[in-house]
Amino acid sequence: MKRLITALLVIGLPVALMSTQIHASNMAEEKPTQHLKVAEVTSMEQAKKVFLMKTAEMMSKQQIDQKAAADIHIITYTLEQSVAYFTENLTGEKQALATQMAEVVERIHLTSETSRTDQLKTHLGEYYQLVDQFLFSF
Repeated sequence: MKRLITALLVIGLPVALMSTQIHASNMAEEKPTQHLKVAEVTSMEQAKKVFLMKTAEMMSKQQIDQKAAADIHIITYTLEQSVAYFTENLTGEKQALATQMAEVVERIHLTSETSRTDQLKTHLGEYYQLVDQFLFSF
């Protein structure tokens, strides 16, 4: 019996440690799960409309709790499409701001997906600052 327990510990412990290391590694390379398919944004007019509407929806969330995080997660699918359109079709400073916004929207998407509300609040603050600069440049 002692041999069985020792064997399980010898085999089980390294496997458990490997699993923990793999999980930690996966978190570092976290990628969003594509839950929704949304229509592609195909014009600048549509991109602006979606961008303003979805940004306003996120800003309307007064308290960032798990419900708000879930709502924001859904919003980011469409928002990502409009911001991607900007990054592909604008130039200069506007394109640079759109690229920064795309990176922050991705972080918002990931943190809202896992209800990490403290991090989500931080990323939302970053996004709103970029939005102010972006709108000023139009």
